[in-house]
Amino acid sequence: MRMRRKPWARPELEACKFFIQKPSEYKDRWREYFNNENPIYLELGCGKGTFMAVHGSENPDINYIAIDIKDEVLVLAKRNIEKAYDFKNPENLFLIRANIEQISNIFEKKDNIERIYINFCNPWPKKKHNKKRLTHSKQLSLYREFLK
Repeated sequence: MRMRRKPWARPELEACKFFIQKPSEYKDRWREYFNNENPIYLELGCGKGTFMAVHGSENPDINYIAIDIKDEVLVLAKRNIEKAYDFKNPENLFLIRANIEQISNIFEKKDNIERIYINFCNPWPKKKHNKKRLTHSKQLSLYREFLK
């Protein structure tokens, strides 16, 4: 299903305290940003953020980063996360708007990312779109560069 453009989505995200505007500035310094030594888990293609909202609120001893490319779905993730955290700012969860193909600009080996979740990613059903899948071998080799 295609999401309609929401002109209010970007300003709402920019006002959010757990949305990171320029994630590449934290490359190799994510532990410093979280200000703890807890493990860091990523969700690639977080969509509406239901998975992150539940896991983040139930596991305060784990740091989470949720990534998606669309502001329209990230703003829905933001709202779901706020509900799960009883409208308090989460200290263990951050949202990032990024193209996952350029994920090596955001993370590197020093970041020690321990786990990656890819739930219900866009299937790109046609064979000619194979290289765009989040689970394509080219993408998997990118993830290996920064996984612990």
